[in-house]
Amino acid sequence: MSVVKVGLLGLGTVGGGVVKTIRSKQEKLSARLGKRIEIVKALVRDSRKQRAVQVEPSLLTTRFADVMESDVDIVVEVMGGVEPTYDYVRSLIEKGCHVVTANKELLAKRGAELVELANRHGVHLAYEASVAGGIPILGVLRQFLRTNDITKVCGILNGTTNFILSQMEEAQLPYDDVLKRAQELGYAEADPSSDVEGWDALYKLYILAQLVFGESLPLSAIERQGIVEVSQSHIRLAKELGYRIKLLAQAHQGNGGLHLSVRPTLVPLEHPLARIQDAYNAVQVEGSLVGDLLFTGKGAGELPTASAVVEDLAYLLTQPFAPHPAWRERPEAVPSSRLSSGLDFCCLAGTAAGVTPEQVLLFLERAGVSVRRMTVQYDSGSVLRVGLLAAGLQEEHVGLLERDFGLETRLYPVLEAADDQDADGGSAGL
Repeated sequence: MSVVKVGLLGLGTVGGGVVKTIRSKQEKLSARLGKRIEIVKALVRDSRKQRAVQVEPSLLTTRFADVMESDVDIVVEVMGGVEPTYDYVRSLIEKGCHVVTANKELLAKRGAELVELANRHGVHLAYEASVAGGIPILGVLRQFLRTNDITKVCGILNGTTNFILSQMEEAQLPYDDVLKRAQELGYAEADPSSDVEGWDALYKLYILAQLVFGESLPLSAIERQGIVEVSQSHIRLAKELGYRIKLLAQAHQGNGGLHLSVRPTLVPLEHPLARIQDAYNAVQVEGSLVGDLLFTGKGAGELPTASAVVEDLAYLLTQPFAPHPAWRERPEAVPSSRLSSGLDFCCLAGTAAGVTPEQVLLFLERAGVSVRRMTVQYDSGSVLRVGLLAAGLQEEHVGLLERDFGLETRLYPVLEAADDQDADGGSAGL
């Protein structure tokens, strides 16, 4: 039986999972592929480091040149980051080596170049593991794109933030406490900024847009808001109104072109995405023929991500090379319509003497803002907290609420069913 030589760039959590998966499924893979997969070299930062998976010391190297000289057929890149990763992947492709990567940041920032390079050299560039971990969403979308027009993709693409928001609601703990717990459980990195500030979800959304729509907006033009400013009071107010706050990534073609965003969003409690809790991911797809589809599963972790990597590896060993569709960026940004006629969730909090919810409501109505529903809380220290579902909020209204009423303001968009025309602002569901 012939041997396929595989190199690894990185032997951390996911790299270790790849080694474990290949070892445990070697017989099944060999039977189905007619080839034996053998890891011949692994690039690491420290070859003396203790690892969760044991490998022969001779397989480890701290020199990329050793990987290049190992006559590898396929390289699995799970080291992350853009530099020096981009240079390594570029060199491998130019050598004619197939590449499997889980690196969403690399693809979002340099993917167009790598796709063009892979086409030029006739090699596979596989990246199923870069989006939603163990959920095979990219493969499914490629299948449906043969006949369906995908009009919208909406999902929870980051398990860390979903865990934090779920625990803030269920355990009624503040953000900082839940973040610490997520770090202890291994869901969040020591520096969690990529997750909690929305970058991780943004990179994944960029890749989804390229696949579904054949283009994306530049990263700098995509609206991005993380969960750092989401508080316990926001979560409680939203739930009283029949909603749950989720960090949603959305991409759709609409009037004016392509719209992309990552931001905390109010989701009706009966909506399928509202039921996705803890460190799970979910992707909802709207197809012209198939209708609505929802895919859920573990979006990160050692084995779910390793599963996607090894499935990619097995796929490219059984499929002839076919050119990848070119990646393109739309040069102009589509202006955000969040502060317009759409429905928003407005959280107000303050201790200004004499300010009542009725005064706030009267001001907004006179300003032409349609308030559909309101809930009020008084916390300890007489802090007034108001949650509003309102349409027609503008930046000027937010400024006046803060200046004239002394109220701290936070705004979140609301995900509603397209046919929801309930004048009293009742929660919508799909």
